[in-house]
Amino acid sequence: MQKPNESNLVQYYVVNRDLQMSDGKIAAQVAHAAVTVTLHCLFQQEQNHDTFQAWLSSGQKKIVLGGSEEQVNELANAGYLSIRDAGHTEVPSGSLTVVALPPMEKEEAQRIVSGLKLL
Repeated sequence: MQKPNESNLVQYYVVNRDLQMSDGKIAAQVAHAAVTVTLHCLFQQEQNHDTFQAWLSSGQKKIVLGGSEEQVNELANAGYLSIRDAGHTEVPSGSLTVVALPPMEKEEAQRIVSGLKLL
């Protein structure tokens, strides 16, 4: 397995813009995604452990994008980590708020999130 290029590693979060969440709600949902994907990478995703460790040691570059509900659902259905809200505040219970990609090479990630805009 080829060693990852640390300077080229990135993690993307895609926020469901159709929910019209407040800035604070978005921040909380992205934080949930960041913690969840980190725990997943540490404890369940052994095949990408070297990439995760390289990403951790290289500054943990993150990019937050916005997408439509359809786009976010497509990513969730493709198997990327999804965050669903408990429904205590702004959005209904079970709403898909954020999808997180694991840390990966930027070129690979850009193919997945092509067409999405910065939040």
